[in-house]
Amino acid sequence: MAAPNPSHPPIPVLDLSQNFSSSDRSSLLTQLQDALFHTGFLYINNHGVNESTINNLVDKLPLLFDLPPELKNGLSKMNSPHFLGYSGYAEETTLGKKDLREQWDFGSDVPAIWNCRAIHPEAKGIDNYERLYWRLRGPNQWPPEDWISGFRDAYMKYHAEIQDLSYRFVHLVEEALGIPVGTFDSFWKGEMQPQHRIKLIKYPPRSPIAKDEKEEQGVGAHKDSSGWLTFLYQVGKEEGLEVLGSDGKWIEAPPVPGTFVVNFGNAFEAATEGAVKATVHRVKARSPTSSPRYSIPFFQGLPLDMTVSEIRSYIPQFVRNLRAHGKATDGVSAFLDSRWDSLGESQLRKWLRSHEDVGRKWYGNKVVEYYLQ
Repeated sequence: MAAPNPSHPPIPVLDLSQNFSSSDRSSLLTQLQDALFHTGFLYINNHGVNESTINNLVDKLPLLFDLPPELKNGLSKMNSPHFLGYSGYAEETTLGKKDLREQWDFGSDVPAIWNCRAIHPEAKGIDNYERLYWRLRGPNQWPPEDWISGFRDAYMKYHAEIQDLSYRFVHLVEEALGIPVGTFDSFWKGEMQPQHRIKLIKYPPRSPIAKDEKEEQGVGAHKDSSGWLTFLYQVGKEEGLEVLGSDGKWIEAPPVPGTFVVNFGNAFEAATEGAVKATVHRVKARSPTSSPRYSIPFFQGLPLDMTVSEIRSYIPQFVRNLRAHGKATDGVSAFLDSRWDSLGESQLRKWLRSHEDVGRKWYGNKVVEYYLQ
């Protein structure tokens, strides 16, 4: 296993090749257990994702973000009730403040199904696609091939390999929790497979005439609410990611070559009643003299029509008791608020709060005002 740089605080690095060695497997599971119950963040290497698959997508990021503004804005999220597409600099909000980044949101390429029961075969036999949160599900806005040759193919191959990694890693998590491998498989193998999402992000240098550097954020402090697990690829050597430690101090999580950063989402924390830790993290704004920072987070989706209460039924009581016994950190997510027990409702709330302008266009002022309460 590759060790973290000793100059940085200890976020563990797990070598997944140990998964295939009986002599090392026990050590791997012990490290994963510690990350689940205490750190909430880890690096993984020897993960099985082809380096060429990563590089083919990474190489296209500068081209994608350097497209003329009129072309990027033509694929704006404002066109999409699914909140997929392009967001310009400081167009997303976290904790009421603008994030100093620009980004593209893509997902599993799936059709829209909201209010389509009569005409779409995928919706046959299911009664609740008229619920508003189903409108989150829908197709991507793709840059045309003549803008960036090979982009769509590079994205789809990356998505497929990260999706496969996410399922394999969940099996390892199940084993570390002491529950049967495959316990969570039904989340992704049901009649309506969830839509995973990927962000392609650029953090450019901030303006040298910024009013207050301390008030600026690449992305504000938050827990991930977009899925079950997050798999983040940090491009190059540009730093900025920080993780909130149990002592209230920020820990740097710099790029480690050949790794993904993995962390656990709000739903995982809530379903385990705080035993598994969803850790607060942020990205610092870039200095005026720095290079751009690129990153690619993959958010492992969950079925929108599930509830946290239903997911909790998959978690044995002995796992949920770990928090009560003091073997896990405190601070259970506000996800436990009964109003947002529905995953679809909580996801809709998240997107409306992050992109209020898109929400008002597609969902209306009354809906947005309800979810902003």
